[in-house]
Amino acid sequence: MKKIKEILQVILLLFIYCINAQNVENYESINDFLKSEKINLQTKYILRSKESNLQTLRIFNRGEGPDHIVYQDEIDLTSDYFNEKHWKKLYSTNAKDTGKKYWKNDDFPEYKFVEGNRNMLFKETFLQQNPDIKDVIVLSEPLHYKNKYIIFFFHIDNYMFSSKPQMIVIMKKEKNKWIVVEKVSDYNCSGCL
Repeated sequence: MKKIKEILQVILLLFIYCINAQNVENYESINDFLKSEKINLQTKYILRSKESNLQTLRIFNRGEGPDHIVYQDEIDLTSDYFNEKHWKKLYSTNAKDTGKKYWKNDDFPEYKFVEGNRNMLFKETFLQQNPDIKDVIVLSEPLHYKNKYIIFFFHIDNYMFSSKPQMIVIMKKEKNKWIVVEKVSDYNCSGCL
């Protein structure tokens, strides 16, 4: 009985290690992206609350829900990386994951964090309490796609309502470094929540 208990503890520790190792690798991609963007030094704030994966899925699909629809009279702006078979797998795995998630300090050690949600960033009380914070980076959890890409939501929220669009970033690893292969702007809005 004692031997079985020890084996189960080792299996549990290995499982936890694998999950943490995968997360570190995922966040490495975002860190590489943030460095490549040469973000303004004043924008050293990340919203602790992770953006919903539903935003990432919506932008990548260019529509809400599991079906990819391009209307007859529309120009198809779908990413070349979009593949219906892989999309359905990505959607079925991640669409139901709607629980609130939060970044930890060691996920992005070079940044400071802002507590709360996106809506509070535009309220007068937030601006009064944080007069030095002009821009806040909003990120989603990275999603694995086609076993070789990472996709995630990115936006810099600005109390002046930045004209930069929300987007998803598609990255892949080459020569031990994550590189951006495409940025897909939100088809629906510019800077909306």
